Amino acid sequence: MIPTNVIPIQDVQYSKHCGVCPMCDKTDGFVNLGKEHWFICRDHETKWFVGINLFEGWQNQTVAEAQSIEVMLDKYKEVDPLRKYQEEEALDKIAM
Repeated sequence: MIPTNVIPIQDVQYSKHCGVCPMCDKTDGFVNLGKEHWFICRDHETKWFVGINLFEGWQNQTVAEAQSIEVMLDKYKEVDPLRKYQEEEALDKIAM
């Protein structure tokens, strides 16, 4: 069963602070695994941990949803995300 409850992120600010896939520079959003929030890239089957209890919605997750998300995340490779603000800081240092 493939989870369909991936929460898409439209806001660029989330990508700046939560990161994007280091391979394609994008994210498909995040999933809640209990209180944990994992951002994912479906194309590269990557995941990166963002934090605990940062976003709403995890309290309403059913056991079946949590189990399907856990199965999916077990197949994904954990990576260090690319963070946009790090790139911007590096460019600012070069410009100085």
